[in-house]
Amino acid sequence: MDENLDLELTEELPEDLPEEPEEDEKASLLSELEALRSRLETAERTAREISAGWREFTELYPEADISSLPDSFNAAIERGIPPAAAYALELRRKEVRLARIKAADQRARELSAGKLDPADDTLYSPDEVRAMPPAEVRKNIEKIRRSMKSWR
Repeated sequence: MDENLDLELTEELPEDLPEEPEEDEKASLLSELEALRSRLETAERTAREISAGWREFTELYPEADISSLPDSFNAAIERGIPPAAAYALELRRKEVRLARIKAADQRARELSAGKLDPADDTLYSPDEVRAMPPAEVRKNIEKIRRSMKSWR
């Protein structure tokens, strides 16, 4: 039996087998393999972080409608800001805009002359006064006097 074993070991290898890569090629392949493994680990870590970020977002803002958010939300996500933080930022921006609008509205109200009542500001024409019954003339005498200033 040992003779058969020796015969098998001494037989020549077929010529179509690939040759052993050279040391430089081995080192290059190992380096490429390590680089690919590193990229894969980075991609997996990034995927886990993104998944965790969206999970956190849905926990904090379950009723949020992200389809109605402005482009700045997506831009923040692209810059690496977690979705929950980007959404909170958009909510804060909205609060600030509303506060500014309210402050401007309040300032305008303070500067306003007040609400005008169009019925009080209209003037009577001479024909309108002539057509009034005496009781209505007495009731609107001040307005009639103001109107008379504009008559010609």
